[in-house]
Amino acid sequence: MSLGLRLKTLRKSSGLTQQNLADKVGVSRIYIQALESNRRLPSMKLLQKLAQALGVELADIVETFGGDRQNRFQIEELWNSAGVELWYKRKRLSPEEVLLVRRLVDAALSDWDEGHEDRKDS
Repeated sequence: MSLGLRLKTLRKSSGLTQQNLADKVGVSRIYIQALESNRRLPSMKLLQKLAQALGVELADIVETFGGDRQNRFQIEELWNSAGVELWYKRKRLSPEEVLLVRRLVDAALSDWDEGHEDRKDS
């Protein structure tokens, strides 16, 4: 499930409209629509606001996705390397933020793999 579809599912299960959610997190309804249709990716800060507004944990918004075993192995190797630190805009990411980034990368690679599998079948 894509990030956008996951957001839409969580929003609907929370009984919120796009406008309700937009008002709660301080963005426009059009921006929520763009997130749900995967035309935009939210910032870490917005993801945190979305989680709070939806009454869920960050991890509930960004699920772990499967992917190609080789890609998964390489990602695992990177994440588990000694001394690896992730930074964003000169701020070291917390363990929760690192987990979120990891899930976003997994999701992106999974979507990329699915798109390339379709091309191989052609």
